[in-house]
Formats: sequence, structure tokens, C-alpha cells
Amino acid sequence: MTTPDPAVQDQANRRLGRAVLFLWQQASLVSDPILRADIDALLGAGQAMDFATRLKGHNRIDNGELIKTYAKFAGIAERHLIKDVLPALQAADVLTFQVDANGHLVSVEEYVGVTGTVITQAFRVLDQFRPAGHEIALLHSVELASWAPLTRSQHLDQVAQRTGAGDEAAERGLTLALAIGINKRVTAKELNEEVVFNPHVWGTRQVQIATFLKNLPFNERDALLGICEAVTTKPGTTLGSLGGDLSLVKSARKVGLIQAATVKSNAAGRNLSQTYAFSPLVQTDDDHATTTEALHLRKLFLAHILFGREKAVAGYGRIANPVVLVGKLLERGRVGPATNIGTDYHLLEAAGVVRVEGGQGEAAYLRLIKEDIVRDGLDWLKASLGNVPGGSGELTKLQNSASGFVTPESDRASIADTAASDEIMTSTVLELRKEAQSAVRHQNPFNR
Repeated sequence: MTTPDPAVQDQANRRLGRAVLFLWQQASLVSDPILRADIDALLGAGQAMDFATRLKGHNRIDNGELIKTYAKFAGIAERHLIKDVLPALQAADVLTFQVDANGHLVSVEEYVGVTGTVITQAFRVLDQFRPAGHEIALLHSVELASWAPLTRSQHLDQVAQRTGAGDEAAERGLTLALAIGINKRVTAKELNEEVVFNPHVWGTRQVQIATFLKNLPFNERDALLGICEAVTTKPGTTLGSLGGDLSLVKSARKVGLIQAATVKSNAAGRNLSQTYAFSPLVQTDDDHATTTEALHLRKLFLAHILFGREKAVAGYGRIANPVVLVGKLLERGRVGPATNIGTDYHLLEAAGVVRVEGGQGEAAYLRLIKEDIVRDGLDWLKASLGNVPGGSGELTKLQNSASGFVTPESDRASIADTAASDEIMTSTVLELRKEAQSAVRHQNPFNR
């Protein structure tokens, strides 16, 4: 057997590691217990990395209760954490942990992004969960569809080659990917066959979106190009400010040409929400970054800060200048004191981006944990807002705290299929297929 080139193998491993995280982001949308059982190892690996990334930036935690709290945010019970998750992460060199003589968790020292990027670590963690042949085929199906749209027969042939598990496993892997909703398909009448793709395909830079859209034959291309350029130059643009035909914006969200994330709040009896749009190209730097935007942490941070500026009730205080505020957080390592810091930032705390110091009812401080996420968030804020005039950049009393976050995956699932979205999706995917076919020839890291 020919030994694969190490650089090519490493690139393939990174893409498969990212596919694990793509699948995990889809997990909340999978309610069928049989389907979840069929992909248990993949979900387990994704969940373990979700938990691990929440610890990133803490270095060492000597508080067992804090560790278990982070695990709960990732949906992991204490017994499962100690018996399965922590041993798998330790074996993959993502962290080390200690328990006392009674089996109680004592400490964790994390190496998230240190012994490898998050996506390469995700690939190593996957091996610890011993995925079945059809799960490996599913993962390759997701990765392949994220790289290039192919006809169903081409897709299955490529999956079978990469896994070495045969046609039956490839067919089952694709069937599972479609059932989960992570892969999509459109009918190509001229090919007399379906074309399989993944909404993440736009973030590969295999085809430059701007150039690609200019060459599309349908009437909406100029408006669609304007939308995509807007969210690229100004990450966190609100949907309302994009303008244009609402159905066109929905179609772009459905197809994955833009990623939409929504912050919700029901504080003070007022149901508020704001949806922010991002370019799929934000994930293209993952191979060079220690973390990955497949987990949406930068989107979560930026949307949270913007929500505090835009939706806080006037007279109760707002983040007057987010750029200044986040700059101070990076410079000083914490900002405050402010009473409502103790209640308004629990979503960011749960993700391990920041930590609140101080209790409810007293002036609290916001402590920086994940510097890389906040630093990138500042760059996004500057691109989105520029120099915001006035304001001290201090945290004051905020009446409307963010209490929910809707990811791009959930956003896509919530948008009903329409004739308009079908037309745009079919046209763009079939055209993209013609330009991207040559990009699917790479080594198979699971060929054992």
C-alpha cells in the first residue's frame, strides 16, 4: 500500500475533525432515538470536544464543581464525565485529570489548542470513541459534501474509496447524513440524478463566492452578491439592515450563503430578539487557528455584545461603545464593576469565554478567559461598527440580558422550503458542482 503524504493526511484529518464538530452542531435537531443511537460515537466525540473547548483558557481548574458545571452545559452527567469523557480526552492528549480516593473529580489541566488545533484534537478524540464503519462513512460523507457538490453516484463512490468499507457502508453513511439534515440534496434534471452538498461548502474558499455569484444566470444574483459582500465586510450585520427582498435573504440563509445567529431575551417580561448575519468564510482560517468557528464562539461573543448595545432598555444603561469596552477587557483582563454583570453574561460564561466575579445583587467584574475569541471579536466589532462616537465603554445596568442563542444550524432548519429558495439552491449548487469537482481527490485517513 502506498504511504500517504503526511501533509495531505494532516489536511484530511483536519477536515474530518471539523466534520465531527459540524455534526455535533446538528445534534440538537436530531430527536429520533434510533438515529441518535446509530451515530453515538460521533455524537460522543463532538460532545467531548464541546466540553473541552469550554475549559480552554483556564489552564488548570482545581474546583471539581466548576468542571462538572461546564460538563452539564455540554449535556454530560457526572458519571459519564468521569467514566468515559475525561479518559477519552486524556488519551487524546487534550487534557489530564485527577480524582480522589473516592472517585470524586479533583482537578483538570487542559491543553485545548496546545497539543494541536481544536479540529485536529477532535479527530484524535474521535478515535477514542471507536466509531463503527457506517459512522466513518457518515463522517466522510459530511466532509466530502462540505468540500464539493457531487452527483449521488459520484459522492457514494468517493465515500466508498475513502473508507474502504464498501458500497453498503457508503450508502448507509449518506442516508444517515441526509436523515440528520446535515447533508442536502437537489435534483439535477439534466443529469437525471440528485446532487449532494452541505451548506458549509461555501466556506471552503474552493470557489470565490463573489466571482461565482457574478456568473450566475438568475435575476437575483446582484442582490444576492450584495448581501454576501455586506456580511463579509461587516460581520454581525443585523438582518434588518441588509435590505432587499426578505425572501431572498431567507433563501441565502437556507442555502448557507450567509449564516444567521439570533440572540433572545425575555427579561423584564419583554420578548426581544435580534438576528445577526455572518459570512461562511469565517470558518476558513480554522486550519491556522487553535480553535474553530464551527462551534460559533466568536459569533456568540459578538452577538452578545451587540445585543447589549442595541436592545438594552434606554434609561437602564447600555454598552455605549462596544469597541472601547472589549478593548479594555483585553487590555486589563477584566471590566467592571457593575451590578448586572452578575446576571447578564451567563451564556458567555457557559461557553467559557468570560467569567463573572462577584454574586447577584452586588457589583461584579467580567473576567477574560478566552483571549483569542475576544480578540477576534474585537476585530469583528471594528469591522462592523467602526469608531462608535461617544460613550465611555463601561458596563452599566442592562435591563435585557441575553438568555438564548440560536445557531446557524437551527436557523436553517427553521426556514421552510419555498419555491424561491429551491430555485436559488438548485441553481447555485449545480453551478458550484461544475467548478468544484476537481477538489475532491485527497487521501483517506481512515484507510486501515
